Amino acid sequence: MDWTWMAGAAAVVVVILGSVAVVAAWQRPRQAPAEPDERLVEAGAVRAAAGRAVREADDAWYKATEAAGERDRAEDRFLEARWEARVATADETHLLVQRAALAAYRRGELSVEQLNGIWSAAGPAAVEIDDGRVRDALQAYEEAVAEAAQVRERSHVASVAAEVLVEEAQIVERDALEAREQEAAVSGLNGLFEK
Repeated sequence: MDWTWMAGAAAVVVVILGSVAVVAAWQRPRQAPAEPDERLVEAGAVRAAAGRAVREADDAWYKATEAAGERDRAEDRFLEARWEARVATADETHLLVQRAALAAYRRGELSVEQLNGIWSAAGPAAVEIDDGRVRDALQAYEEAVAEAAQVRERSHVASVAAEVLVEEAQIVERDALEAREQEAAVSGLNGLFEK
């Protein structure tokens, strides 16, 4: 999997979402300053939208975690199906080497590439093994990898959207509080001049 491409795609998504937020803020109709209470109501609405976005981002993260787990289980099923197919076609010496390599992989001592290299050297060529279970398991694994990548990308987009809304909520709340403080200061000054 090309992580450089994924990182580039994520950067493009972040730039697009940021641009959309800037354009939306710029295109927001310029009105006469709202009353402080109206601004607080607006701040509450933006805060509620940010809360929903955060919950959606959390849900997307959970789904991405589940998809990654399913990808890992699909990989294990594929490796097991391939192992069983190789066992059926390998002699005892090759079988021992392959079994030791699989055990080392499961302990985290070998990468998938190293495991594949050992299996290629210690057993029949992959083209000699024509097992429908292996093909089905490989297809399921490839589908799980693609699904995990898509779900992870959606999770990232949801996370960025939530961050933008949380920031917008903080800005609106700050503006509302500043307006309330200005109103309080003006009313205090007006009270001094009326006496």
